[in-house]
Amino acid sequence: MDKTFLNTGLDRSIPHIGVLMEKTDTREYPRHGLPAGYVFSCYRPGFEKQWASLQYEVGQCDSIEEAEGIFKGTFMAPPGLRPPPSQAKGALPEEEALAKKTIFVFDEEHNLVGTGAIWDGNHFGMTLQRLHWIAVAPKHQGQGIAKAIVSRLLDLYNGLGYDGYIYLTSQTWSWRALKLYMGFGFRPYMGERPVNWRCEDFEEETAEAWGMIGGKIGIDLRTGGMGGDALPYVSTE
Repeated sequence: MDKTFLNTGLDRSIPHIGVLMEKTDTREYPRHGLPAGYVFSCYRPGFEKQWASLQYEVGQCDSIEEAEGIFKGTFMAPPGLRPPPSQAKGALPEEEALAKKTIFVFDEEHNLVGTGAIWDGNHFGMTLQRLHWIAVAPKHQGQGIAKAIVSRLLDLYNGLGYDGYIYLTSQTWSWRALKLYMGFGFRPYMGERPVNWRCEDFEEETAEAWGMIGGKIGIDLRTGGMGGDALPYVSTE
């Protein structure tokens, strides 16, 4: 499969550097619904196979088998391999979380075309909620499905009783997606190196990454952390 920028949304012409984004005003964001012909669904047994195919199609994994392993390891880990349960408000057992914190988008022909999740993350040495594994099939992009997924995930976050902070991890190759997240109030994380983040020089790499991303979307992001005056609201339209 030709995983180019045009059919995956990943811009491999620039260096790959991991980044984080964060949002503290978790109840303030634009609401978007799905376009006509698409429907949301919660998890049902068997969805993991379509999820794996979708993640491979958008270039997030090198094989469907790898993606299947990621789904099982992330969302269906057996009890002995699960991380300690979250003590945060609204914490759920893994089985219940899979049903309530993952979403799937299907088209009229019952094909999975989009997905996303709110899931426990431990990059900061504590359990915090993160947006995770958001993807939209290439031929269904540009119709507002990604916006609807992020909007729905933030609805779920608030509905489950979480409050005050949510984050996500991504990379420079996904700068178009990062621009979309900015439209929902996510801002570049510019703080100290997260305790569970692998890099040699977090401050230098983060500044380089957001410099490249800002160059792509025409905004100076290097001083645009949470609350920074240099980063204006970015429209999701």
